[in-house]
Amino acid sequence: MKIILISFLCFLAIACQSGTIKKEARPGWILNPQEGAVGSCGTHLMGRHAQEEVAIGLARTRLAAAMGVTIDQVQTVNINASNNHSNIMLDSASTQVLKNKTVKAHVRALWYDKPRDRIWAWLYPVK
Repeated sequence: MKIILISFLCFLAIACQSGTIKKEARPGWILNPQEGAVGSCGTHLMGRHAQEEVAIGLARTRLAAAMGVTIDQVQTVNINASNNHSNIMLDSASTQVLKNKTVKAHVRALWYDKPRDRIWAWLYPVK
């Protein structure tokens, strides 16, 4: 009886190990975008679409800066909260200096990191 029980437990342990859970691998372009630029955004109050837009905007800003565009950007976030009411204000100002240069870009890839609720955007320049 002991042999049967030990054999059953061994088979059960082997069966449990065969169904491994795969983690979604982080794309290599996040750390090495080659000629493009990468931007990311964490949880956003306005939802997933706004999160995606912020990630793309950050990547576009980085790409433009890499191509010689001078960018000055200032953002101020004011958050007020009480028991039943909250108010969030975002003031943003961006100044870009372009000298006969047009920067065009396409989104090459988007990746959503579900455990961290973070979206990554990879943009590359169009020539």
